[in-house]
Order: sequence, then structure tokens, then C-alpha cells
Amino acid sequence: MLTFTLSFLIGVAQLLWLPELRLFWLIPISLITIISFYFFIKLKVHHTLIIFGAGLGLIYAVSFGIYAKSHQLNILPEGYIKVIGKVSNLPVYKNEKTKFSFEINEIDNNYKLKKVLVSWYKADKIVESGQIWEFDLKLKPIHGYKNPGSFDYSKWLFRQGYDATATVKKAKLIQAESFDPRSIINIIRSRFSNLIEAEFTSTRIQALIKALSIGDKSQISYEDSQLFQETGTAHLIAISGLHIGLVAYIGLLFGRLIFLFYTNEKLNRFKYEAFFSILFALIYALLAGFSIPTIRAFIMVMSFSLAYAIKAYISRWQAWSIAMLVVLLIDPFSVLDVGFWFSFTAVAVLMFAFTGRKSNYNKILSFIHAQFVILIGLMPMMVIVFGSINLLTPIANLIVLPLASLLLIPLLLVSFIVYLFSESVAKFLFNLVEEIAQYLFLILDFLQPYKFLSVAVNQLTFLIVTSLITISILLLLPKLFRWKYMAIMLFIPIFYNNPKPLNQKEYRINILDVGQGLSIIISTKDHTMIYDTGAKYETGFNLASSVVIPFLQYKGIDNVDKLIISHSDNDHAGGKEELIEQFSNIQIYDVVAEKTPCIKGEEWQWNEVDFEVISPYNLKPYLGNNSSCVIKISSQYGSILLTGDIEEPIEYRLVHQMPQAIKSQILLVPHHGSRTSSGEEFIKAVNPEIALNSSGYANQFNHPHPLIKKLYLEKGIEFFDTQDKGMLEVLFNKEGYELKQYSDVNHHFWQVK
Repeated sequence: MLTFTLSFLIGVAQLLWLPELRLFWLIPISLITIISFYFFIKLKVHHTLIIFGAGLGLIYAVSFGIYAKSHQLNILPEGYIKVIGKVSNLPVYKNEKTKFSFEINEIDNNYKLKKVLVSWYKADKIVESGQIWEFDLKLKPIHGYKNPGSFDYSKWLFRQGYDATATVKKAKLIQAESFDPRSIINIIRSRFSNLIEAEFTSTRIQALIKALSIGDKSQISYEDSQLFQETGTAHLIAISGLHIGLVAYIGLLFGRLIFLFYTNEKLNRFKYEAFFSILFALIYALLAGFSIPTIRAFIMVMSFSLAYAIKAYISRWQAWSIAMLVVLLIDPFSVLDVGFWFSFTAVAVLMFAFTGRKSNYNKILSFIHAQFVILIGLMPMMVIVFGSINLLTPIANLIVLPLASLLLIPLLLVSFIVYLFSESVAKFLFNLVEEIAQYLFLILDFLQPYKFLSVAVNQLTFLIVTSLITISILLLLPKLFRWKYMAIMLFIPIFYNNPKPLNQKEYRINILDVGQGLSIIISTKDHTMIYDTGAKYETGFNLASSVVIPFLQYKGIDNVDKLIISHSDNDHAGGKEELIEQFSNIQIYDVVAEKTPCIKGEEWQWNEVDFEVISPYNLKPYLGNNSSCVIKISSQYGSILLTGDIEEPIEYRLVHQMPQAIKSQILLVPHHGSRTSSGEEFIKAVNPEIALNSSGYANQFNHPHPLIKKLYLEKGIEFFDTQDKGMLEVLFNKEGYELKQYSDVNHHFWQVK
């Protein structure tokens, strides 16, 4: 069973890197699978079971993927599309925007969309789960930022089953409420949400309690989300294995209690415990909205509980295999979730480390031991997924997990049950819950400054992954392997794994995909500079923390010498504070002269690469876009002109006053390709071979303007844009310059072309 399940997993897991899905692939795969099955059944060649399982898994996964892609929006429709459908989740209200999942029943223009994620700005009506609406929607294909190290939002949208995103133009309520099972569950969840807001005073605590009880993480601030990530406790706010397992254990104890009072010859204690474990887990999963992680966790609980009920006939590894196989059959896209890999691996690690071994520890020491076992076992996966090993994780979990699992969550659930019978007693319990939650945040706030304990692995290689897996297995082996701790020597490749450095005169330009904004990383052999930061929004979300810093960590860059703020518009300067906090010794060049003015005449050289500021001439008066800091970067191997948001008046001045200085092989298209920039005379004076633009997909400004893009192309200048294929990278070396587009080498089937 274990062999077949792991083989099936290998087949399904191919979804992680397949760039596209083709129906004709199924023909040769099916032939190989049938042949391997014949060898296994008829000729008893047991190794062919692996091929059969992997082939079957791949066929199953590709078929699911092709179907999901068949109703996905893959064009940008003109105008607004009329749809009729139902609100299918709890809407999120934040900053004058209502966001909700919308299941479509009827749609114009023969589109096949089934579910879209709708944003309604300044909604004039209250949206509730189960309502039937008629909308005029502006539809967009699913899309996200494309950069190394960044969160893949398009993958998340696909994983949640969304076929498109949309904004509302017109709305008409058709039916105020419906009473199908899902709507009833969401009505109950909504009432719980209202109860939480009424009983808990702190909005920070309200957000945490909603996440723990009804699976609503939308109210958690961006800062607190970062807090959980950096302390390695993000699993606490995602209702999944930990929470469902805890509730299932409470159900087990309740079943044991029932058995004491209602003993039955036909039903042994194990069956009582299994029944109530499943029942409690199901109720909690429904309360949490039966989201994808809770469904997966519930299936695991059900599989292990049933195995527990008939424990004489099934081993733990067989139960683990059945749970994984059932999850993959119900939802093969589970392999796209980090949680799937971590939850099953964590259980497997604990079984491998403790099954059949006598423990010499008491319960407290066993819990501490388990935390370090999980850290060791999950170490390879941490590196593969996050590019680092967070040593703060076991420390934070040693302190926070008992507080959450033994006090906070059980007391919270008891409080809700008691509320049905006595509001006064429940209020007392709610106060206790709030006190415990305050202590939890106090601990995490104290631990957050120690986030430097995360060890980054710059470049993932086969040698490093193999070393880490070998280390984990050896360290988890029984004590009879006396020399197992020598495995620590295998850490050496990690610390000697430095990416290939740049040489003198070489430099690299990374124009990050930050949507409708700009952020560029410039690297030489020994130095790094950031030109602009991307935007920051009212929600607290900012491109510096979500794109720029993760990219620098991915590249193994832990020191930045200079931060250039071209001008003070939010889409260029919004993430400034986050970068200053991250890199405390960074030197800031700014047109508003906060520290060092970015003004004509400033110049420096790094590793025989020259940097020259050629505009603005004056800091006052501040002219907005036309005060943008324009920088020429050049070496023996080539040159690039960074232009910020300058418009035609500044272009005219540069053409007539500094015609030689602006000549460059590569031009950053001014002002994202706006019609107010890229004058024909300026383009002719710069005379670039290629033009690079940073703009957001389907942005409201229509950047780059079609006429501007056409102007470049008609002059024989190649035009590349971040909104097309994500991050643009240019390496200047002795061969000249080499351009790479991120999606050319990192395309996945869930991304819409």
C-alpha cells in the first residue's frame, strides 16, 4: 500500500513543474501504465507497481488540470460582462472594498466560468453569503506577480478554484437569502463572527479568534501575518492538521467518557472514540468553512480514526498511506499546497522517529523532543519551499504551541458551547480567552526580533537537497547508530554554496514585477543598489516586503549599499520604510533630500562599473514626475539608462543639454510607457537596442500606451514588459548583455498566457 501511494504521489506531483497540460500526453502515458500493470499482475514483476502508480497518478492529475483549465478565462474581455450567481463564502469588508467568492449560474458571451473572485469598491449594499446577485463585471484572467522568491498569487487563485477575478460596475440583488447547506453553514459562521466582534475588545484579538474558530484570516493585519511567518508559527492561524487533530482528540476523550456510561457489547471503546473524533472534527471543519486545508485535515483524521477503530488489522503506515491516497483522489491539486507536504511529512517523521521505540522522557520532555524531531525531519522541505531553515521555529513552537493547543483553542471552543446555555459564564470565559491571546501575542512580539535565526540557502542544488535529506534520516535513526551525529558534517556544502559571483566590470539589472510601479535591483561584484521600492497600500501590504526583500533573500543578498528613490510617488517610494528597517546601514539617495540628494553631478564607481546621476538639475521646486532621479549605469560591457517617471519636458532638456550622456544600449521606458513620455526625439538620442518597461497587468492607465509601444517597435527597438512575463533580468558581461524573462524559464500550467 505504501509503495503504491508514494508512486501515485510522484505522478500527481508532476503538476508542480509542468509548464502546460496537453490532452494527447495521456495516450503514451496510458500505454506505459497499462503495460506496467500487466507486468505486475501477470508476470509478478513487483517493481512495475511503481511505474503503474506514477502513471496512474499523472493521468489522474493531468485530466483534472485540463478540466480546470477548460473553464478558466484566458482573454481580457472588453467592457463589462453580465452574470447571475451566488455569493459562496463570507465576504471580506476592508478599506471601502467588499471581496467575495461568486459562483456563476448564468453568464453572457458563452463564457464557461464557474467561480470568480469579486472585488466591489464602495459597495452601496451589504453582501452576504447565499445571496443571489446579477452583476455587470469587469473580468480579468487570474494573474500575480512573477518573481523569484515571491508568493505566487496566480497559483493561489487557481488552487482555490477561481477562473477569473472581477470588479463590479452594476449590481442588482435578486434573492436576499438561500437555504442550501453551504449557505446555512455560512450564516452560522457569520453569526459567530458577529459574536466575536461583540465579545472581544481588541481588533487584533478578534482577528486571531476568527482565524482559530471560523477559519476567517481576512481580518489579520499584514503586520501580524508577517509576525506569524517570521516566528514560524503561521500554522497556528491556518485551520488544518493541528486544529482539526486537537478537536478530534477532544472528541476521542468525549467518546471514551461516553463508553464508560454506555458500554455496549457490539461497540468497543475504540469505535466510540473513532466515531466522536470524526464527529467533532467534522463539526469544526464545517464551522471553519470546509476550506481546502480543513477538508484535507478532516480526511486525515477520518482515515486515522477508522484505522484506530480496527487497529488489529491496519498499521500506522497503512493508515497514513490510505489518508494520503484518499486526499489525492478527492483533490489532486493538494500537491500545490505547502500545507499538504508539511502535514503528511510531519506525521511521517513522527512515526519514523517514535514508532517501536521506548521513550525515556516524561510528557513535557517528549513534547520538546518532538519539536526538534519535526524541525530535523522538515529541514529539507523548509529549504526547498522557503529557501531557508528557520531555527526560531522550534523555539517559538515550544512556547506557543502548549499555550494555543492546551489552553486557547479548547477554552475558546468550550466558551462557544457554554454561550448556548449561559451568556454570563461565557463572557467570563471569553475574557480568559482574550487574556491568553494577549500573552500569545506578547510572546511572539518578543521573539520576532530574533528572526535573524533563519539560515538562508542561496542556491538550491541537487547536492544540498541530497545532503539535507541524508542528514535528516541519519539524525532520526535509533541510538544504536552511534556515529549518526557525524551526519552534521554534511551541512558543509550548504555554507560553501555561494552563487557564481559577478566579475569586475560585470553587473546585473533585475527589473522586478511589482505591478503598476517600479523597483530595480542593480548588482555588481561587491555591491547592491535598489532603485525604487514599489507601492504600499492602505491594507499594509507593500511590494518591498512581498517582492523586493524576498528576491534579495532568494539571491542571498544580505547587504544593500544604496537605495535610490527616483521620486515620491507611492508606486515608486511606498516601500521605503520597510527597506530602511531591513537594511539599517543603507545609504539613501532621494530627490526630496532626506539624507543624500539625488541630483545631477552625483557619481560613483563600483567594481569598474560607473554610476552617474544626470537629472534633476535642482531639488526645488519639486516637480513630481519631472523631478525623477535619472541614472546612467555603464561599464566596458554595456550601458542602461534608468529614467523613473520623467516626461517630455525633461526628455527635451536631456536631449539638448546632455545628448552624449543619455546614449545607452538599454533604456528603461519612462513613466511606464505613458503618452506623456518617450518622445521620438528622446528615443532617437538615446538610441537603445532594447526598451524595458515596468507596468501592471491590465492596469487602469493603459500603460504602456499602444502608440508608445508601436513607436519603439517601428524604430527596430525590441520592447519587453514586466506585465507580460514577469521580472526582467539583464546581465552585462564580456559577451555583451543577456536578457531573460522570468516566465520563459518558470512558466507553470496554472498561469494564463
